[in-house]
Amino acid sequence: MFLVSVITLVFVLISIYFFFRSEKLQRKLITQQRDSSSIRRENKLLVDTMTLVATREQEFAKERLKRLSIYAKSNEMEQLLIHAELISPLINNYSIIFQECLKGKGRLKAICQKCFENQDKSAYKKFIAMLITSNKQLKRYWSSDNLNGFLFLVDAF
Repeated sequence: MFLVSVITLVFVLISIYFFFRSEKLQRKLITQQRDSSSIRRENKLLVDTMTLVATREQEFAKERLKRLSIYAKSNEMEQLLIHAELISPLINNYSIIFQECLKGKGRLKAICQKCFENQDKSAYKKFIAMLITSNKQLKRYWSSDNLNGFLFLVDAF
């Protein structure tokens, strides 16, 4: 009889221990879920903000490209007009390239190639040839292959 009482007491104590332990873990889980949902909301807000910034920057870059083309046409600068045509796929797809570069380093060249080839199959090769013959600063921006390099490259053009 004594042995059965001791075994019962041990099971009751173990059950009480596990009950309180599970309650503690459940509270931790609830706080982690709350933190996770708030982080997801913040992340979504940041992604929306970055998309808005990319769209606005694309509008500014397109406007600058348009002014550059008008200036080149009015002053009969053929080389500048060719240059504006070469970089137009880069500017027209600014927000797509921006968002792709946000995902990580090493994506700039691949997405630019896709954007250029959507316009013309040889446009990317012409763009690379222009970059190779340009100054060292543009080459450095292009070879960085990240978002920062892309932003500086567009501003430099």
